Amino acid sequence: QGGVVQQNKAKNELAQHLGEDPLPLRKAKITLEAALKRAEKARAPFEAALRQAEAARAVAEQAAAEASHARKLASDAARQAEQARQRSEHAKAEAEAAVEAARQRLEEAEAYLEEVKARIPHGTQWWMERELHERRKFLPKSRGGIDKK
Repeated sequence: QGGVVQQNKAKNELAQHLGEDPLPLRKAKITLEAALKRAEKARAPFEAALRQAEAARAVAEQAAAEASHARKLASDAARQAEQARQRSEHAKAEAEAAVEAARQRLEEAEAYLEEVKARIPHGTQWWMERELHERRKFLPKSRGGIDKK
């Protein structure tokens, strides 16, 4: 039985003991908090990796959009180049036809000149031959042209 101080001390210790959590519950709380901290630490790198992956995905989508646009531009350029090639071939054929027509006219003019030589004065004949000579300078050799001297 004891004194008042001892009784109050005993009551206080009893109240503290009754106010405390039982050991298994306290242990479970501590374990839960520790597991939560470990889970947060383990999750942090994955969240960082997720952010990096999302950023990489956005960059990849942008690059895919740019590649698609570039492919469309390249397709348009190829189509325009094909059209230009066809126009060039057509112009080449027309130019070759014009050269051939000019060569034929030149041959006709030379034949006419030979026919008329006997009937025209000598100076006029020399002048016409000189004009033909000058014009041949501007024809390719394969088309009846001569060297420029």
